[in-house]
Amino acid sequence: MRANAWVFVGNAARPSCHCASIAELPDRELYATWYAGTREGNQDVAIMAARGRGGAWAEPEVLVDPPGRPGGNTVVYRHGDVLWHFFDVIEGAGWSSAMLYVTRSTDGGRSWTPTEPFDDEPGMMVRHRPVQLSSGRILLPAYDEKVWEGFTYVSDDGGRSWRRSGRMVAPGGAIQPAIIERDDGTLHALLRSAGEAPHAWECDSGDGGESWSACRPSALLNPNSGADMIRLTSGETIACFNDTAQGRTPLTLAISHNEGRTWAARRNLEDGPGEYSYPTLMEGSDGSVHLVYTWRRERIRWVHFEAPWIAGA
Repeated sequence: MRANAWVFVGNAARPSCHCASIAELPDRELYATWYAGTREGNQDVAIMAARGRGGAWAEPEVLVDPPGRPGGNTVVYRHGDVLWHFFDVIEGAGWSSAMLYVTRSTDGGRSWTPTEPFDDEPGMMVRHRPVQLSSGRILLPAYDEKVWEGFTYVSDDGGRSWRRSGRMVAPGGAIQPAIIERDDGTLHALLRSAGEAPHAWECDSGDGGESWSACRPSALLNPNSGADMIRLTSGETIACFNDTAQGRTPLTLAISHNEGRTWAARRNLEDGPGEYSYPTLMEGSDGSVHLVYTWRRERIRWVHFEAPWIAGA
């Protein structure tokens, strides 16, 4: 491990926090977002942001605070010089009423374009950052909270326009897909399960994300909790998940040397009592890995490491 630090520590006004995302800016500064308030779904929940450099994180700021409505899932993603922020706002009763919005920044998150609706149907939600394919196509992983099905938003023009793909379907539901592209051009997705399923789901696409195979059980345990997966430029695939059939501890890293088909070494990041959840992985411009996650719903933690560290190197 290179370093670790608290991005956010809950306080009297905002004791609860969750659902962090992270991006690297052109000057290698880190930019993280998450939501925080008295409790998930309460009207005082706002989306927060903070900057990190050299292992230290600046004082968080409020990024989005919808009047009388709870802020929700947040995803930041840099494409060229543009920092994208996709986020959900609960407009009615529960997550199925959430509306998806987008805004952009060309100065590293110091100013933003006016917020725009990204989809006009309620319940469309995001969790993981977009992935750009070798073809240039961009896929924004998403899911329908109303029916618990995954899908992607597809852009073939650099993010100027988007359309929905086919669905990712599993018994009991599968949401929050994380997607990698394999060397043969096929796509592989890892999804959160629903209900009593003790494992993550996985599925594949052979047409650039237009359609997806039926979901099947993954070799990774992960009981109805968020998981992430990325493929590094070196070729290794890394996943972060709750390696248990029940609960949200431990929080575990695993590495695959064959594009997510099997998983080799594993390393627990957290194994104490409580909840350690909703990891987000990102490869830095130097090939190292940045991870942010929820720590007991009280804090957001950042961990910086090299892939061999998972195997004990």
